[in-house]
Amino acid sequence: MAKAEAFTGSMKKWLPLLLGCWLILSLPAQARTLTPIELETILTQARAQFTNFLQLWQEERYFEMYEFGVRQSKQQLSVEEFATRMVELDWVPVNVDQEPLQVDFRFRTMVYVTTVLEFRHKSFPELQYGKRQSFLLIQEREGWHLDLLQMIRTPYYTPSE
Repeated sequence: MAKAEAFTGSMKKWLPLLLGCWLILSLPAQARTLTPIELETILTQARAQFTNFLQLWQEERYFEMYEFGVRQSKQQLSVEEFATRMVELDWVPVNVDQEPLQVDFRFRTMVYVTTVLEFRHKSFPELQYGKRQSFLLIQEREGWHLDLLQMIRTPYYTPSE
């Protein structure tokens, strides 16, 4: 009987603590909502990084473009393979600073940038076409990065219907 009373007494001590822990752990975890200034900072940084990336692409500076690739892309492609495949493309973007960029916020570390890219053929400069594209930017380490494989696949001409 004494053991049962001792057990009940210790349970009464620990019961509020256990209930408190259970309540805290059972609540759904929600991320803090970004302030308008934080959101604007994220969108401005992503827009600037994407514009810089397009500028490098227009100037055909592929080794520097590689540094803006997401980690997964870099694991799939070496810098030499990326540069070689980019050089082999027939199309390069032109007028990259004139097209408006629409930046869609998804998460603190992920945004989509949508724009109409104008492409010019490397061998036949009079050949040009526009293509609406969306690019996923992911924040890794200290900056925004893009999928390098998407860059290789982007300029293939697809006639509009």
